[in-house]
Amino acid sequence: MSAPLISLGRMVHRAQLHDPRNRWFGAGRSLLAAAHITVLAFTAPAALLAPILGDEQAPHCHGVTAVSAYCVGGEAISQQWRRWLMVAILVVVASGYRPRWTAVPHAWVAFSIGNSIALPDGGESVAKIVTVLIIPICLADNRTWQWQAPRSPIAASLRTMSFVAFWAVRVQIAGLYLDSAISKLGVADWVNGSAEYYFVRGHMFGVAPPFDDLWLRLTEIPIVVFSMTWGAIIIEILIALCLMATSKWRRVGFVMDILLHGMIIVTMGLWSFATIMIASSCVAAMPDRRTPLADSPSDSDANADAAASVDVEAKPFATVPAGLREA
Repeated sequence: MSAPLISLGRMVHRAQLHDPRNRWFGAGRSLLAAAHITVLAFTAPAALLAPILGDEQAPHCHGVTAVSAYCVGGEAISQQWRRWLMVAILVVVASGYRPRWTAVPHAWVAFSIGNSIALPDGGESVAKIVTVLIIPICLADNRTWQWQAPRSPIAASLRTMSFVAFWAVRVQIAGLYLDSAISKLGVADWVNGSAEYYFVRGHMFGVAPPFDDLWLRLTEIPIVVFSMTWGAIIIEILIALCLMATSKWRRVGFVMDILLHGMIIVTMGLWSFATIMIASSCVAAMPDRRTPLADSPSDSDANADAAASVDVEAKPFATVPAGLREA
């Protein structure tokens, strides 16, 4: 059988077995919300909306951004009320309550932060995209809490939409890391291995306490600077490749993502950015496994042994066990 048909068969089989209701997705989604909670709860609205030289006064409410949480209702609603409304929504999302019903409000808050504050960073841009992409995944989740074990199968249409959304997240995050790595190769300081020397001494970000003195001293050593600079490029490429590979390699990519952004936190701070990137990679690294659900309550005991996780990598055309609900 030709390779394209085999690959198509594997993809169809994975779609039939796909069930995103696992702790990987729950943890990633909660981390996304937690990152924005830190931004809103610990930063006053006046700071987030501070005027930037050469830019219009925030919040930005023109065009489609008029639906932002910072804009709806106009001046009749204070920015403090808006702030705590968004925090309340994010707390509910982070708790894991009713993913199906909190998906759109979560995306609305991420959109509002990413488009209306004066100076959003790269993490805000990623969050507003990922929270939209995971809406179909959340719609497939009818549980009260995302931490509960699923008790009913997913409808075929919702499962298909969720599977496509899962792949969209993987492609988006993998593409982001690959683009970041490749773009660095066009900058002389990255190619010659000195970029990190200037980054840790930058006026906009730079090193953050309590390890600032340590990093300033370490980056005076040429081999350390070279290793940090090229290490960042290499690990970004590896993360991109791993997130497009099998479940095993996606987990490896996720570990590398934690190491990369953990180093960013230790050196420069940037907690919310690093948390958003780790959370997005957690969603993209979801395993291709699920626990089969019994066809009916009476079948539960009979299918107990069949409830082991199914590895869809091994047999692309294997018959789906009786305990599995097919799309």
